[in-house]
Amino acid sequence: MKDAFPIGQRVLLLGHFQGPVVLEAVRHLGAGYECRVRLADGTPDETILSEEEAQNLLQAVPAEMAHIVPASAEHMRLLIESARIRLAYAHDRHFAVSLSGIRTLPHQIEAVYVRMLPQPRLRFLLADDPGAGKTIMAGLLIKEMKLREAIDRVLILCPASLTIQWQDELQRWFGETFDIIYAAVDQQQLTNPWQRSSQVIASLDYAKQEAVRERVWQQKWDLLIIDEAHKCSAYTKKSSTRGDEAEKTKRYQLAEQLTAQADHVVLLTATPHHGDDDRFSHFIRLLDPDLFPEPHRLAEKAGEIRREVLRLGPECPWALRRLKEDLRDINGQRLFPDRHAHTIQFKLNGDEYDLYKTVTAYINEFLPQASGRRKASVALARTVLQRRLASSTTAIYESLKRRLEKQGKLLEELESLPSSQRAKRLAQLQGRLVDDAEQDEDDLDEAERDALADEYTTAAELDQLRTEIAALRELVSQARRVRDQADQGGDSKLTALRECLTRAEFSELQDARGRLLIFTEHRDTLNHLRHHLEKWGFTVCEIHGGMNPHERKKAQEQFRTACQICVATEAAGEGINLQFCRLMINYDLPWNPTRLEQRLGRIHRIGQKRDVHAFNFVASESEDGQPVIEGRILERLLDKLDQMRAVLADRVFDVVGEVLSLNDVNLPEMLREAANDPRRLDEYLDKISRVDPQLLLQYEEATGVALARANVDFSAFQTANAEAEERRLMPRYVEDQFLKAAAEVGLKVEPRADGLWRVEHVLADLRSDRLACVGRVGKPEPAYLKLTFRKTDLEKLEHANAELIGPGHPLYAAVDERLNEKLAPLLGGVGVFLDRHALEPYRLHFFEICIRGQNTKGDTINLFAEVVAVREELTTNATPAFEVVSADCLLDLPAHPNPPATLPAFDIKAVEDFLKGTHQTARRQECQQDRQKFVTICREYLEKSFQARQRAAQDRVMALRQREALGEAEVALARQRAENDLLDLERSHKERLASLSRLEIARHGPVRHLGSAWVVPASEAGGIPSAVPTSWDELDPATKRKIELAAEELVIAYETGRGWECERVGHLKIGFDIRSQGPADPQTGYRDPVTGIRRIEVKGRKRGQPIRLTWNEWNKAQQLGDSYWLYVVWNPLENPDPTPMMIQNPAKHLEHAAKSVETARYYDIPAEAVVGAANQRETSQ
Repeated sequence: MKDAFPIGQRVLLLGHFQGPVVLEAVRHLGAGYECRVRLADGTPDETILSEEEAQNLLQAVPAEMAHIVPASAEHMRLLIESARIRLAYAHDRHFAVSLSGIRTLPHQIEAVYVRMLPQPRLRFLLADDPGAGKTIMAGLLIKEMKLREAIDRVLILCPASLTIQWQDELQRWFGETFDIIYAAVDQQQLTNPWQRSSQVIASLDYAKQEAVRERVWQQKWDLLIIDEAHKCSAYTKKSSTRGDEAEKTKRYQLAEQLTAQADHVVLLTATPHHGDDDRFSHFIRLLDPDLFPEPHRLAEKAGEIRREVLRLGPECPWALRRLKEDLRDINGQRLFPDRHAHTIQFKLNGDEYDLYKTVTAYINEFLPQASGRRKASVALARTVLQRRLASSTTAIYESLKRRLEKQGKLLEELESLPSSQRAKRLAQLQGRLVDDAEQDEDDLDEAERDALADEYTTAAELDQLRTEIAALRELVSQARRVRDQADQGGDSKLTALRECLTRAEFSELQDARGRLLIFTEHRDTLNHLRHHLEKWGFTVCEIHGGMNPHERKKAQEQFRTACQICVATEAAGEGINLQFCRLMINYDLPWNPTRLEQRLGRIHRIGQKRDVHAFNFVASESEDGQPVIEGRILERLLDKLDQMRAVLADRVFDVVGEVLSLNDVNLPEMLREAANDPRRLDEYLDKISRVDPQLLLQYEEATGVALARANVDFSAFQTANAEAEERRLMPRYVEDQFLKAAAEVGLKVEPRADGLWRVEHVLADLRSDRLACVGRVGKPEPAYLKLTFRKTDLEKLEHANAELIGPGHPLYAAVDERLNEKLAPLLGGVGVFLDRHALEPYRLHFFEICIRGQNTKGDTINLFAEVVAVREELTTNATPAFEVVSADCLLDLPAHPNPPATLPAFDIKAVEDFLKGTHQTARRQECQQDRQKFVTICREYLEKSFQARQRAAQDRVMALRQREALGEAEVALARQRAENDLLDLERSHKERLASLSRLEIARHGPVRHLGSAWVVPASEAGGIPSAVPTSWDELDPATKRKIELAAEELVIAYETGRGWECERVGHLKIGFDIRSQGPADPQTGYRDPVTGIRRIEVKGRKRGQPIRLTWNEWNKAQQLGDSYWLYVVWNPLENPDPTPMMIQNPAKHLEHAAKSVETARYYDIPAEAVVGAANQRETSQ
């Protein structure tokens, strides 16, 4: 009886499984039969049938095997297209680009799709210059990895000032919702928000806190991204008694633990080294501490291995660096225009200079330089007051006034205390105000800086405090007088500003065409400037740290659309994009040179089309020639930057911090010291003059940073991009699938008058928590009033509030999941379709295949998955004829209007065996080769690193053993510790190589049969319903094919005759027949993506016959626009015209004449419309 079971056939085991299963093996168990089966989703399972159930199955099988009841063809099409789009990354290699609201650039595509995405275990340093769009690249990576179901939990750590920007851009451009976790959120929750949220953004400085980081470490993160990662620093601490050790900041400790735990890690920074080789060596170990040796133990070897790794260039799987001057747009043009810096010098008048001297003396007397634990607080308090003094008379007056008030209240408090408590309270005030040694003034917000300048005191006794208050009263009075005089026109800096605005560069500002961004460091100066600018007749808006994110965005939009000038504090220096503005004034120069680039980066960024001008205000002396110490130093620095452009060109603005560090110039410290001791001014000026920019180039070469520099392979990019354009599923295919799926599940989607869509009510079952997609991508909103599938809509001002929908969007995911639930009984079913070109019936079988492998921990993961179609020719031979064909082959086949009641059964197991032995095996080999290539590179350099580390550890053990043998008993403990270290290193070596070998594994995964199509010639069904018969339809398919080939040959002759290269692609079923490409630029390899390539659909017809474009061809014409051409050859077999009729963008120029025949799935176009469009093109040239 066992041999009678239908092994390999689909059977219904009622009471055991909900739907049909494939019976794979049967084993007799005495009282029953153990059956191994494969479920509809491809997973194996088993059950036991009783004798009675087995008999019922065997009796039912002959009838079931003899025939199949066909399913709805349209439902089968929906089900298969749902799977094809869900696994679209296998077909549309840049799928996340289509689903995002941004126009990506060549270097971004290369970084994500060529360098990062293929890696089985991502450990990557992306060190592109500022403004290259690292946030965009990270967003693309997240979206693409989520589409492939490679990640679920994502953690992004960044500076506090950038958390909102990250959240906003990931939501706006990629539809990815992230929760920001900060103190108020974290401490007021009963549950752990780090565990509850799967996509988290947090401040690096918040997450590193000891009370917080344990909760962060406890979570499993699939992908970790650290922005401004260079802030995670460590350095070698020298010791004369013990071996050198690594001194790690809390930021570094946090990153070190998280990078060790996360499956994938990306470090983002524009300044990876800061001119310090030791710190850079520690920093790069965050990528892989086994690969990059400890610099405090193997400094020379660490540098050597690092250089070897980075020297791999395009083959390096760990790092990538691109400079601004190397970046190009999709048309091969420079991505960034030139930058021009201008120094605006002005002189302090007598009153202003007297105030400058008096305030400087006050700072030196009452906030003297300190050491020890008070050093940081005193230094920051001094800096704040010095910078406000340079900012404006209003800023220093308001600061001194607030400080007088605070110190006065402090005196009252102390005088009210018993004498025994006064000393204790003063001692508390002497404590450090700056709680975090890793933070400098630029890491503090405006409120924290205010507190620092207003409240900190160095007074140790009441008399000292009373003396300071008396001095403050006189200072406040003097500052008030100077401010009042300034308001009456005696403000030298304001006068310089007004004169500057009359320069030729500002001419566009005068007639309201241009925009100007003015940076100041203080709110008081901001208010002062706004008042005067509005008095001068300008429209002004402001951005400052006291505004919440929504207010900042509103101000940004106001600046773009309505205001000539935006006055901003450092709050606008990060996270705000103002590329519509090209003029900037640094009214206050920052002491941190990196801030200069950050400010300029707000306007000199992707999207800026014109040269950018920055004007730097500095006062280096008084009207009578007395020096302004800080101004002299800043002026010399600006001069030096101008000189360095001869060596570094425009890069000088991006690397000024690194250049100064390499030349041992600490600008903030220098400015503080010079104010405290003006006698050293000449020394400092000379030191700046001797700054050598060549040190940067030499350093980058020596450390390997320069070796990681790469240029985009523009030719390869254009080839890949052209292919991606041709295979894109967004918007047309995804839109069509969604609208039909929505109708199937009962969701009402209505067209808007502006061409977009709206959903006024989302059904409750689409928002149910039971849906798996809700946990994965979030719950749909109750309504969507403005939806679009076209990212170009988002670029229009009137559609700025529209939402881009596609796979990964909560509504799309919910509709798709409900559709698959509803149509689940059809899995493995058969629909009946018509083919107007077929001579004989054939079958199409659709499968979902996958390749599986392992991660470094040994967990099984999917490496690759796709939908594959197999065509089965119905031959009379015993051996069936199978062929893998395009998975979208159903798109052009109409449903049979009157399908037969039953269909003959077929052997699906034979089709599966063919697929496994051919296509799936080839895919497995591709996956394995890619992974083996990665593993080979990793293994080579890991071996070098471990050998060096083990050799050093062995030497240390031997040396300690010799000392112990010579009688130094005190080294016994150190010798034991060194032996244990060596054993740990040997164990780590074995474990790491074992984990690496797991990445080489790639094997066949389950094959899931989605369904099949029985395809019959249209002639057998009496033609295609609703189609208007023509003389073309009367021709037999063989004659039609002969005509089409003749037409294609003529088109190829025409194209090659004008020097273009042609490739036949009709067999790929991608919506056109020929890809013709013009000559590329011999220097750059650049070819215009529209005028340099033609996707040609060829139609050969008897003159006067209508033209038909299939559903797929019409959709492709809509998507490819001006690069899609319709070439019509009249009478190709009988004296054809050697020049075909050519219509560019037929979906646009023939839309008025094209008639959609829905049931036939094609568009009918009259011959006269084709002739008219072709003639119109010729006359317009």
